[in-house]
Amino acid sequence: FLLLEIKFHEHYPDQSPEIAIVDSVNVDDRSAFESDIKTICEDNLGMPVIFTLASHLSEQLSIQSETRLTRQREAIERKIREEEEAEQKRFEGTCVSVESFIRWKVKFDAERAELIKTVKVDESEPKKLTGRQLFEKDRSLYDSDIKFISGEGGEVVEVDESLFEDMLDFELDDAGTTGIDLSDVDQ
Repeated sequence: FLLLEIKFHEHYPDQSPEIAIVDSVNVDDRSAFESDIKTICEDNLGMPVIFTLASHLSEQLSIQSETRLTRQREAIERKIREEEEAEQKRFEGTCVSVESFIRWKVKFDAERAELIKTVKVDESEPKKLTGRQLFEKDRSLYDSDIKFISGEGGEVVEVDESLFEDMLDFELDDAGTTGIDLSDVDQ
């Protein structure tokens, strides 16, 4: 907006009034407005000038406002477009040719070989045997499991089935076993 101070003379409209810009907000070029005021007053000597002046200044303020909004909109659109282009570049990969793949593969293999050299496997520590290897190596483990299942070895433990009634439909059969048959196992 523009705040104008207008002082009329005795000889108005034959003499231009004194017009000064007291305050302005969002005005890009205040001197251009002062120049327009002076030109309009000189062009309209002998006629009332205030309405013409107010109309012209209002139009100029509207043009400046629209120009400012257009610049802001364009800046926002440019920023969005730049962000979208940057995002799009993330998804674009590098075209791979046979030559570029071979260069990458040689470099990758060299890095991998270097990594393998730096990381030594501690072979002094014996490897642990699998469960099957343990049973194949020591037959007494197999026999101890059979004794445990058949109830021959060790302490006999009574199981109160009422504690497990809330669990899934798991029931022991009449023999008290869980249905595991070890007769198929090689001896």
